[in-house]
Amino acid sequence: MRRNRWLFWSAVLAVAIGLAAAVSVVESNAQAKARAFCDQFPVGSPLADVAAAARDAGHPRYRMIRADEISIAYIGVSSFSRHACAFQGESGKITKAWYAYLD
Repeated sequence: MRRNRWLFWSAVLAVAIGLAAAVSVVESNAQAKARAFCDQFPVGSPLADVAAAARDAGHPRYRMIRADEISIAYIGVSSFSRHACAFQGESGKITKAWYAYLD
């Protein structure tokens, strides 16, 4: 009886640790992808290049491409955990680029 309890709680602990590790991996992967997309286009580069690359990047539901503003988001564990990269532009050039975590 005591051995069965020990095995049960060991299994519960192992599953909890595994889930925590999986959450960490998924979140860090989404963050790395969003930051890499932001770093790919420095301020002053053409906004059209960002728009072309953004069409295939991030999650389709959280992608916005406008003439002077572009944002994409990569999803973490849930749809509420979004790692976003946004760009603002003027006269066809990037004037501001930033990463944001939206929870």
